[in-house]
Amino acid sequence: RPERFLVRKLRKEFLVAAVDIEWLQAQGNYLGLRVNGHDYLLRSTLADFLGQLDPARFARVHRSWAVNLDRIAEIEPLEAGDARLKMKDGSTVPCSRRYRDALGR
Repeated sequence: RPERFLVRKLRKEFLVAAVDIEWLQAQGNYLGLRVNGHDYLLRSTLADFLGQLDPARFARVHRSWAVNLDRIAEIEPLEAGDARLKMKDGSTVPCSRRYRDALGR
């Protein structure tokens, strides 16, 4: 599994370490990455990109979201079994009950 990924932003290329990724969000044919407080957009699907990441470290938590399990600060339960994940960088990520068991690993 690659430890670094090449991403582009404002016509520049950056190497991003997998361990620095906070969360991933599917956005149509693109994938938004939050890395150390910066947002990057890749032309990839969530499923394809997750396939390149360590499944012990990254988990899908929603139809459109996946997180770095090491970066979760708090899990806030919501109605109907859903949850809101508070990440260490202060951002929040939705977690649907369908994927909630992934957090128990």
